[in-house]
Amino acid sequence: MPPTESAWQRSIQAAESAGRLLDELGLDATRQIDVFSICEDLDLWLSFMPMDGLLGAFVPEGSGGVLITDRRPITVQRYTAAHELGHWRLEHGHGLALDGEEHVFGATPVERERLAQVFAANLLMPPQLVLSLLARIGIGDHGPVDPRDAYFVAREAGVSYEAAVRQLANYQVVTAAEARSLLDVRPLLVKSELAGGRRPIYGYADVWPVDEAWNDQLISLRADDEVIISLPENRSSGYRWLFADEVTEVVPAPEPPPFGDERLSAVEADAAERFLANARAAGRGSAPTAAIDRARNVPADEVDSERTLPGGVAVVGDTYLAGRHGTPQRPRDVRRARLAVATGDSSALTEQGPLGATDDAGLSRPRSGSEPLIAATGRRLLGVRFLEAGPKTLRLQHRSPYSDVPAVEEYVLHALVEPRRQGFSIDQLVDESEQAWVGEVRDRKLHTPAASIVDSDTD
Repeated sequence: MPPTESAWQRSIQAAESAGRLLDELGLDATRQIDVFSICEDLDLWLSFMPMDGLLGAFVPEGSGGVLITDRRPITVQRYTAAHELGHWRLEHGHGLALDGEEHVFGATPVERERLAQVFAANLLMPPQLVLSLLARIGIGDHGPVDPRDAYFVAREAGVSYEAAVRQLANYQVVTAAEARSLLDVRPLLVKSELAGGRRPIYGYADVWPVDEAWNDQLISLRADDEVIISLPENRSSGYRWLFADEVTEVVPAPEPPPFGDERLSAVEADAAERFLANARAAGRGSAPTAAIDRARNVPADEVDSERTLPGGVAVVGDTYLAGRHGTPQRPRDVRRARLAVATGDSSALTEQGPLGATDDAGLSRPRSGSEPLIAATGRRLLGVRFLEAGPKTLRLQHRSPYSDVPAVEEYVLHALVEPRRQGFSIDQLVDESEQAWVGEVRDRKLHTPAASIVDSDTD
């Protein structure tokens, strides 16, 4: 048998060994694989510690143990743990393995490292899991797969974007050329797109878009991950999605003074004169300087700034996307909309096609001229980050911020937040390891609503 064929056969055996291990442990291969729990179930000790030159190691001491660096993101930690399990499984628990970046992710010429890589990929991304994830977003065995789809697979499988793309190519879901094209896209750009154009606080963290289909659902995520809550909101109605601390007490405004022929005070007259002088200096067709300065003062509620809420939740983004589909209009679309409103001629709206509408894939599509442009329902994008581990409940109320009238609707999102891993495994990271939420985090349970989790701007 030629050496290349022998190497290929050994790779197949490594992949099959990963699948057999999942079967032996009775794990559901259509759900995210908790590699850390596998280490515990196999009576391997697991420790997270600072390691500058290494990503991980397998140490054949006692029943064997796995060391993982605590200075890398969770996706790297998971993949490294799977790699070390590969050494344990394929080498029958014998032999020390000290693995750096080139051993876990590189094109290494060392066969034991290459086989551990194959084992890790198939342990964390078995075909059942990958195909079930593609089915959830309506993609068959042979694509097409765009960067958002690839990131969805990576996030749900708990691996890096690159690892997910390479495994999609291994399963021939995408071609080699398509894989190269996907790898040219930076995953941070995909995360920013899901966050409504805002860069996540931590570039390595995952972004989880949820919408009204997730009301009263449970999501499992990790510390530093961001949840982007997209909810329909019509601001012309005076109702907004508010947290409990955003309801403002209504204070009656003072009665205005009666009309009269009183002269302007000296200060008022001076301010008016300066405004007119600025307007004249601006010239025809330009906005007065005073108006420009005022436009620069964006209301505080439209600026993304992190603020902390009770319960260990931080609001990291708050954006309102106007329009029926909640998508910003292109400049030419805005000019056509203004013309249509001024002339009453709706044909201007359909002459050039869409006014910023998108389909489920984020691509422009025609908008019907009958869809409203004025006072239409947009989308409120709230970015939240959970600062503390454990079970969390986030509540939003659809109500007026200036009225005591009860909320017309409530949105509730439950979250299980897995802590950052340091020292030993999760059972040593919590005070009471038998708490129900600890077991659920350990099992990576994720309750998914019937609708797609991909954020959609359609009704």
